[in-house]
Amino acid sequence: GWEADVRIDDGAGLVGRVDVLFPAARVVVEVDGYAYHARAAFQADRTKQNRLVAAGYTVLRFTWSDLTDRPDQVIRSIRRATTPTR
Repeated sequence: GWEADVRIDDGAGLVGRVDVLFPAARVVVEVDGYAYHARAAFQADRTKQNRLVAAGYTVLRFTWSDLTDRPDQVIRSIRRATTPTR
């Protein structure tokens, strides 16, 4: 139910590539690391996130520390976001 490194477009064209997409739930997971996020990349990520939200996606952001130190919490967050409410 998920795909990695997915290109997403909206009505204005390319939004960008996302780390992980759960297409059926319209949930995007992005992993942020300190090494990659210089000022320009930080700004580009916020612009991309705003366009994704405007296009109807839920965006979950996690740090590398979240993945390595708190994986159970990350999994719970993703499950909550991708599980339909009844």
